[in-house]
Amino acid sequence: MLYGLVADVHANLQAFEVAMKHLKAAGVDKILNMGDLVGYGANPAECVTMAREQVHMVTIAGNHDRQVAGDIDPRMRLTATKALEWTRDNLSPANCRHLAGLSDGQIVDDRFVLVHGSLVERDAYILTAGEVKRNLECLIRDFPKIKICMFGHTHVPMLISTRGVFADLKATRSFQLEPGEIYMINPGSVGQPRDRCPLSSFAIFDTENLTVTFIRKPYDIAGAQRAIVQAGLPEKFARRLSAGV
Repeated sequence: MLYGLVADVHANLQAFEVAMKHLKAAGVDKILNMGDLVGYGANPAECVTMAREQVHMVTIAGNHDRQVAGDIDPRMRLTATKALEWTRDNLSPANCRHLAGLSDGQIVDDRFVLVHGSLVERDAYILTAGEVKRNLECLIRDFPKIKICMFGHTHVPMLISTRGVFADLKATRSFQLEPGEIYMINPGSVGQPRDRCPLSSFAIFDTENLTVTFIRKPYDIAGAQRAIVQAGLPEKFARRLSAGV
């Protein structure tokens, strides 16, 4: 099977459309979405609706999705909170109910475990050696029959194994995986990359050949920026798109 991997769309319709078009053309059988469909961007309704319309998409909740659905995190930054209040006002009741019904994590096809932030702590960022170690240990201990965890939240594409971490993925690149090895895979952010590369980031996992391909694609950044400004959202959410931060 071919699995498309997406995360952190963040209401960026222009980027989401590019990612979905590419995955469809690649012939993926199922799409795994590691959360945060909304927040920051100007098109939450369109992005949630697009995800709901994908029959073969498995979606879990991110922290922004949960906040819009009413699970308030007091640690959320003020500008992000304001954007989520705007998001809530611009989503239909049906789309809000959809976000509220998403699970925090899920096991898919007895093959993958999906989380948004971390296996150890729901909204932790896997960005340090300590967090990598804790999560690999958790995957081995708590999910003995599963070799691969998919995650998001950091907005940085990463391939983690017991042998090391690959995180400099600013161009499309494929990796051959080792049978029996433990892996954690973050496809990066579709709609708001933060690895100083503004290209949309997502991935394809091939179970037959045991490969993962991280894909970077250009999209209409200027259009996404205009939409944010026209919606009255903080301009910094628009500026950061062109810098990939």
